Amino acid sequence: MKKRFWMLAAGLAAVTLVGAGCTETASHDRYRQMTYRRVCDGDILGVQDDTDAALLLNSRPSHLSEWYNR
Repeated sequence: MKKRFWMLAAGLAAVTLVGAGCTETASHDRYRQMTYRRVCDGDILGVQDDTDAALLLNSRPSHLSEWYNR
C-alpha cells in the first residue's frame, strides 16, 4: 500500500512539474506576440489612412476645386 502511495505521489509530482513548465510562456513567445500585435496595429492604421485619403480626395483643394488659390 505504501509503495502505491509513493508511486502515485511521484507520478503526481512529475505531472505537476511538467505541467507547470509547459504553462509558462518563454520570453521569445512574448516577443513574437508583441511584434505580431505591432504589425497588425500598423496594418490597421495604414488601411485606415488609405481609406481616409481615398474618401477625402475630393474635398482637398486642387486646380479643379473652387478653393484653389489662383
